[in-house]
Amino acid sequence: MCGRGARNRMADFLPLLTAIASFALTFLLARQYSQRRKPYQLVWTISLALLGLAAVVAFLGNPDFLGWNEALYRLYLPLTSIPVGLIGLGVLQLFADRPKISRIYGYYWIATATLIAIVCALGPIADAALLVVQGPNVGGQYLPLFGAVSWLQTVPGAIVFIGGGLYTWAKDRRRVYGLILGLGGILFSLAGFSGRFGMRQFFFLITALSAIVTFIGFILSVEYRPATVPEPAKA
Repeated sequence: MCGRGARNRMADFLPLLTAIASFALTFLLARQYSQRRKPYQLVWTISLALLGLAAVVAFLGNPDFLGWNEALYRLYLPLTSIPVGLIGLGVLQLFADRPKISRIYGYYWIATATLIAIVCALGPIADAALLVVQGPNVGGQYLPLFGAVSWLQTVPGAIVFIGGGLYTWAKDRRRVYGLILGLGGILFSLAGFSGRFGMRQFFFLITALSAIVTFIGFILSVEYRPATVPEPAKA
């Protein structure tokens, strides 16, 4: 019994560890943005901040703290899907030669993020009494409509996240950051699947790892310098 309680206690604090990692990376990215002023840096900074906020809300849902209630739950759910779509937007913004694609995706992100926020704010909560006794690793099963719309952010976001990163690396093998971003996207997808398949205890652990991997990709993308062709010597 003691060992089981210790394991549960550790699982309860995983969201807090994820929040610390996400906010630390948010701070570092914000510093990068203040120096370089690249749009994708700002987008990624906001994304990681939202992921950190989601982890804080989940930690507060711990029965030893605030515990879950409808208001906290409605705030939490969109924070688990919208940041993934936003990271995808940042990846598309890396393709400076194709601004139209990122602009169209940006409109799509705004529309679907708004829809998800409305559903989470107004959708009916199923079995609110059972929600209250859940630990921090709560899923979206108490608001079924969320599951019907959340994929509009998570699926395209993951596809762009993974595909854009791998495409960048395949096009130019020196852009190792593309490979790392692709790995970050895969880890975010695994975190989402862990929640949907009832393994929510792994959600925050994988999310923290994916945030760190993605951050490394962010930094490498900023620091990357394309090779320049030397100018011919003047006579």
